[in-house]
Amino acid sequence: MGILGLLRFKWTYLFAGIVLIGVGAIAYASAHPSQPVEIDGTVSDYVEHTTNGSYTNNTLQLTGDSNTYQLDKTTFHPTLPDSLYKDGKTSIWIDQGSTQIIAITLYDENNASPTKYTTTHYDNPQSELSDSQGAGITSAVIGVVLIAIFGAWFVLGRSRPILSPAAGPIVGAHAPVGSTVGVSPDGKWYWDLAEWRPVSEDGHYRWDGTLWQEMGTVYSAKGAPPPPA
Repeated sequence: MGILGLLRFKWTYLFAGIVLIGVGAIAYASAHPSQPVEIDGTVSDYVEHTTNGSYTNNTLQLTGDSNTYQLDKTTFHPTLPDSLYKDGKTSIWIDQGSTQIIAITLYDENNASPTKYTTTHYDNPQSELSDSQGAGITSAVIGVVLIAIFGAWFVLGRSRPILSPAAGPIVGAHAPVGSTVGVSPDGKWYWDLAEWRPVSEDGHYRWDGTLWQEMGTVYSAKGAPPPPA
């Protein structure tokens, strides 16, 4: 079951909402102005990463350095080149306590003519504080919305048991050997191995003889007797 399949269950919204609020709170509380730290070295590896054909980030490694540094080439000015000279001299600036590159100086093939590429977080350290706080607030707001969706769904779901089952006969029968639970071809009935039970008009609930039960993921009944007309 993929992510879209999980959206059929109300508890997904509660869990996701709590996680997003937690992430947002941590991001807001830990927000700080950038503190550039310079590291000098030579380039040993430079890789561009994509997901489903879309750019995500680049990773950079320096000779003799076990760290893998991260950068988003779209945030630099002037525009970063697509490739770097292997073993080429470089200087990078990371935000203290991270491996995120916020500025980098590159040289030509002769390790001369340096060009410095910077980001807004390097040029204006205070911008990282506001950006991180903004991201934290956005995450928390989305989390609150998801929990509100869960709450509304939960309240509506609790009201289901007071409804009467859909009109029409319930067919009782001995379960044929090899039959499986599931819905009828028209989606209006649910075979529970003993009899056909009504399905709500929206297809999300089935009547169990006493209460409306949430359907979840259900497949077509196999080997069951014909459902009510």
